[in-house]
Amino acid sequence: MSLIPFFARNWPFANGSGRILDKWAQNIDLGSSEQSAKTSDGFSMHVLTDDLIGRHILLSGKFDRSIVQLLLDHARDGDVLLDIGANIGYVTACFLAKVKRSQAICVEPQPGIVELLQTNMEQFGDRVVTHQVALSDESGELRFHIDKANRGASRISDDGEIVVSAIAAGKFLRSVVKLDIVKIDVEGHEQAIFTGLRDELARLKPRAILFEDQLQLASPQGAIGSILHGIGYKIYGVDKKLFMTSLVEVNSSQDCRFNDYLALID
Repeated sequence: MSLIPFFARNWPFANGSGRILDKWAQNIDLGSSEQSAKTSDGFSMHVLTDDLIGRHILLSGKFDRSIVQLLLDHARDGDVLLDIGANIGYVTACFLAKVKRSQAICVEPQPGIVELLQTNMEQFGDRVVTHQVALSDESGELRFHIDKANRGASRISDDGEIVVSAIAAGKFLRSVVKLDIVKIDVEGHEQAIFTGLRDELARLKPRAILFEDQLQLASPQGAIGSILHGIGYKIYGVDKKLFMTSLVEVNSSQDCRFNDYLALID
């Protein structure tokens, strides 16, 4: 059993360590508790041992590190990151640990997870602020479903078992004066967020916007793609292969065959 974490932590390729864990480490019993885990980037995080993200970090020291590297490749010293759907803060922590003089704004509505996020951000002091709220196209309350096996898959849903507070994304960003990198991971609520953010993205012009899309909304004719193209962005699909992660320009709905997309100022 101990060989699986060893291989995952020392996997030499750009991608694939997560697949090793998902296939071969499902039966490793880590219990059901909160633990401190040392990441491969040198900092520690509090994680849930029975949650997908927590298990990956405990066993390999990372979670989807290729996405983190993509953001770091487009970051500059002194950048400000907006992390919408920050979960326990792994992406933000990597960003703050690796990018000098960087700052971050974290948004996460999920009870139980946001407390871990706040704990994990304490090591970065006043360089980061956290908000327990959902962003959407308008303010109010939203139903929210919690996926207990994978808290990262929890989402806004009409049949959600709890209610969370939401704020219009544009209103949330109105007082922000600098924004360089945006990461959006909200399990299907992306369109509402981009609709709410449109004017503020046009004003702030962040250098890079990383987001998920499984509905072909990132195409130039799609709801998200049309917003981003209209304010001066090109969109690329994030193609994760074993040896490298590459960007494929999205010119039509046929190009929307990826899970993650990166929008860059044209």
